[in-house]
Amino acid sequence: MRTQATLNFTTPRNPAAPQGILFFEPARDAAPVGDLPRYHAHGRAALANALDEGLMADEVEQILDGRKIVDAFPVWRGESPADYAARAVAEMFVAYLQ
Repeated sequence: MRTQATLNFTTPRNPAAPQGILFFEPARDAAPVGDLPRYHAHGRAALANALDEGLMADEVEQILDGRKIVDAFPVWRGESPADYAARAVAEMFVAYLQ
C-alpha cells in the first residue's frame, strides 16, 4: 500500500525549495476506549501557549468555531507538544487577523 509520495514544492520566491513528503495516511490514530484522546497534551500545550501569548479565551473560541485545537490546526507527524503549541498559536494569530 502506498503511504507516502514525494512532493516537489517550489515557490515563486524560492524555485529551489527542498522537497517535502506528503502522507496519505492520517497522522492521527484512534485512541483506545477509556484513554485520553490522542494529542491531548498537544491541545493543552497549544491552549496554554495561546493564553500566554495574549489571546483571550473568547478569541480562541471564536478562532476555533466549536472545533478542538488539534482539529482546527492538525498535528504534524512526530511533532512534540511544545513545537505544536508554537506553530498552532502562530496559525491562530494568522486566522484571528484574517
